[in-house]
Amino acid sequence: MPKQTNKDRALIALLNTKSIREAAKASRLSEETLFRFLRDSDFLIEYREARRRSVENAIGIIQQSTSEAAETLTRNLHCENPAVEVRTAQIILDNAIKGIETMDILERLARLEENANNGSNQ
Repeated sequence: MPKQTNKDRALIALLNTKSIREAAKASRLSEETLFRFLRDSDFLIEYREARRRSVENAIGIIQQSTSEAAETLTRNLHCENPAVEVRTAQIILDNAIKGIETMDILERLARLEENANNGSNQ
């Protein structure tokens, strides 16, 4: 197994802590070293890509719970608590509308891209 470099330790610490100070302590590097790494464009690209992967992983976990969340909302439409029922209905309707708007935008974007590609092929 290859030895961890200071940049590897910094990257791991930055991803797993809430502040530069905590990351410095966790990586056993100075705060100034971490700031210097963050000013390095290659390190910054790697750090942002690692953060993006971390967020994508979290979104995947949340998406796995959407069916259960939908079932919970549906169940609460008839929970005999008017405030909860109204709020649940509002959440369902808001998300249904957002879903339709998103699908419409994606369809329009696909048509625009197709038109742009057809225009560039002529």
